[in-house]
Order: sequence, then C-alpha cells, then structure tokens
Amino acid sequence: MNHDLAFRLAVPADAAALGDFMARNFLSAYGHCSTPENIQRAITEHYGEVAQFRQIQDPSRWNLIALSSDDWSGHAQLKTGGKPPAGVSSVPAVELSRFYVDVKYHGQGIAQRMMQAVKARARELGASCIYLSVWQDQPQAIRFYSKEGFSIAGTLVFMVGNDPKDDWLMVHPLD
Repeated sequence: MNHDLAFRLAVPADAAALGDFMARNFLSAYGHCSTPENIQRAITEHYGEVAQFRQIQDPSRWNLIALSSDDWSGHAQLKTGGKPPAGVSSVPAVELSRFYVDVKYHGQGIAQRMMQAVKARARELGASCIYLSVWQDQPQAIRFYSKEGFSIAGTLVFMVGNDPKDDWLMVHPLD
C-alpha cells in the first residue's frame, strides 16, 4: 500500500503533464491493439495536451489526479450529462470515462483508493449509478471493476482511430 498517496483535482496548468501521462498509459494498455497510425490518432484526439486542456475546463467533467510522492500515479475522470447508453437503466448516471493507474504503481492499492474517491464524487453528484466501457481484451481491468461492484450490462464500440474495438458496458449501482 502506498502511504504517500495524495489526490487533487486537475487544473488547466496540468494539461501537458496529464497529456503525457495519458499518452504513456494508453500506449502501454492499448498500443498493441491497432496500427501505429490509429494509436497516434487516438492519443492526439482524446489524450493529448490540447484534449486534456479542453476536458479539464469542461464543467461536465471531474478530473482526479493521484500523486505518489509527487509522481503522477493515476487519473480518473467522471463525466456528467448526456444520455447514458442502452443497458444503463438507472438515472441519473455518471460515466467513468477514464481510470488509469501507471503500471509501475499496480498492486499498491492506488486503484482501490481512486475508486473510493470516484464513488464518493458520484454520490455527491446525486448519481444512482456509475457506468464505464472497458475493452473486452483487458481481463485485468474487467476483474478489478467486477471486484469493485461493476457488472456487465451490454456492449459498446470504442474507436481507436478508425479501428473499432469491442468494449463491455459495465454498471455499478450506488446505494
């Protein structure tokens, strides 16, 4: 367990560092799943500095940064508003659109503590459930989400560049 873990909300000045963190972790998790061109397109469109700057300033998004001894160890993003996908029957719902822990911090309890913060924030927002999509070829992530109370409620497609990937839609009711 990492006892030097701290959480804070992302601010616009974090856009470059968050973009680097997201690009590195997206590449680590998904770099093998498509062509280099599709991976780079996904990073640029969704995870790069410009995208992070926009998302940090978007009032419908809540961006949590996990720091381990001042080193970026995790990032979670909740998104409110919008219509949830079919399979999410409980509203209001919030989307857990990002949940990454740097691989060098796996096994230290950071993911569990980040998820506690995510669930607390979702409750503060008045959500009745949290939903997410996870690539079907990520068994470690699926196991983690299942242990955290999420269950498969359907399928979605996630685009990596112009390459469609099959995702599970997972939902966690909040008590």
